[in-house]
Amino acid sequence: LARRDASRRSAHSGRATSGRATSGASEPTSMLDWTVARLSQARVAKQRLLVRVQLLILAVMLVLLVWADSPIVLYGVGCWPSERLGVIWWPALLNIPGVTLLPLTLRPVDTQNIRVGVLLFWAIGYTFSAFHVLSIALDIPVPVGEARYVGVQSDPLWLGFHVFTGCALLVGSNLDCLVLGWRHGPGGVSRMVEADPRQGLAWVHFKVRCIFQLLGAALLLFPALRVLGADPAFAQNVNAAPMLVVGACAFASPLYAGPAARGAVLSWLGRLGTTAAEREAAVVSTLCGLGRQSDGSLLRKAGLSFRVISFDRLRSDDFVPGGGGRDEDKRAEKAALGDCDAFVSHAWLDNAAVKWQALERWANAFQQERGRPPTLWVDVVSIDQSAVAESLACLPIFLAGCESLLVLGGPVYTSRLWCIMEIFTFLSITTDLSRVTIVPLKGGGRRSAAELDTLSAFSRFSVEQATCTLDTDRENILSVIQSS
Repeated sequence: LARRDASRRSAHSGRATSGRATSGASEPTSMLDWTVARLSQARVAKQRLLVRVQLLILAVMLVLLVWADSPIVLYGVGCWPSERLGVIWWPALLNIPGVTLLPLTLRPVDTQNIRVGVLLFWAIGYTFSAFHVLSIALDIPVPVGEARYVGVQSDPLWLGFHVFTGCALLVGSNLDCLVLGWRHGPGGVSRMVEADPRQGLAWVHFKVRCIFQLLGAALLLFPALRVLGADPAFAQNVNAAPMLVVGACAFASPLYAGPAARGAVLSWLGRLGTTAAEREAAVVSTLCGLGRQSDGSLLRKAGLSFRVISFDRLRSDDFVPGGGGRDEDKRAEKAALGDCDAFVSHAWLDNAAVKWQALERWANAFQQERGRPPTLWVDVVSIDQSAVAESLACLPIFLAGCESLLVLGGPVYTSRLWCIMEIFTFLSITTDLSRVTIVPLKGGGRRSAAELDTLSAFSRFSVEQATCTLDTDRENILSVIQSS
């Protein structure tokens, strides 16, 4: 920090005499190398955390499924010792947490893994359906009355239960194919996952809920229909109560397998055996490249394309959509990562004149305190307009290269997802809130209507309601936030 400040003072004194920033020849390279090393370590921390959590989930899931399905298989082939080990419904209950854990290994940015997950749940649905078909074909014994067993083919209610459950599982596991195939034709599921992995993962969770709710409904209705119909004695059967418990747990699975519960489980697993610094590093690495795995070339490219502009070179029309940024190559200067006073975060749809007035007041206060105009990262002049997508992939690195985050918060600000992404990224890099300055946009008077609208917008903020100009950008950013 001392070297950076000394270099900055030297640069600003040089600017005062020559009008251009000067710095030591080795300073940008050393700062860039330091940033590359730190973010490369973050990538390693992310991979370690990801592998650790996924392996733990898969191990627990495998144990639960083995314990749950082994009794079912043994019962189907007539080898389950019911007298000694009881009914198979209690171990079958473990299928619910076992199958529910599988989608937790998938992240919204893992397109290939989500595609595999979709195929895997097709296989699970077909496997459960095949069990019911085999149960009918093999005429396995089923409980009736208080303590009797008959072949499934000789009991209409049990036969109907297996037919309904098998068909329901087939429909539930193929629901995405039915809906998306009808909308988009053959291959609709694959195209949807490729274009929108986050939506594909949502379909995986939806299929899990459908499978368990259909299965739960069948298990809840069957004992009731049997007891109220031709077999009242079934209420005393040892299988009746376990069937109702398993059915209730399966039907209620959305209550304990929703987004909040999944997030809590993943957060708890992520904290096991990791430090806060490692978790923060993993978040930053996920943000780099908008969820794509970052590497040294991306980090170095960000360092070499990092450009800042002195406030005295900005113009008010730079904040008017389509009005500025025409000569950004002449006004913005390449700088070393870390040699920028503030990253300016703003919404283009907020009033340009009010934004400029707010920025001007902040910059004047900065100049009075430090004796020089601030250096700023402003999107319209700092981003290479010929390669916007590539520059946006480096956004977390650009944020890391700024000393502070300056938020020009207007009524529209919290509804723009790119703005929220900038705050989220900066707070993932640092927990020092003193480095964040929020300037509510206001007009004349002590407390203008615009300022009240801004405060109200911040209080009503919801990331799911934030938008982007491009829908693909919105889904990509939400996927990255959810993965982080």
